[in-house]
Amino acid sequence: MSTVRVGGEKSMSKDELERWIWATENNTGPLKEIACAQGGTVGTFDEDAPTPPRAAVVNQDNENTGSCPPGKTPVCSGRAYISGVCVPVVVCR
Repeated sequence: MSTVRVGGEKSMSKDELERWIWATENNTGPLKEIACAQGGTVGTFDEDAPTPPRAAVVNQDNENTGSCPPGKTPVCSGRAYISGVCVPVVVCR
């Protein structure tokens, strides 16, 4: 598996973070990991896999349950900046 790490701004809202993930997936492949770094959110994307058929949904996961909305399954969990605050998240599709 060939991966690429891409950074996003700390100041992104939840909606902007979801749009950033989708735009990056369309250029690189599906999201595999997400984390907070000093400069902002960093996503690791799988360059060898095809672009996912639909956009990911990001849920803040303060209780670390890893749960997704009905009909969605987890893609990965980690931490991401939402409006300048590094919070635990689960990314679902």
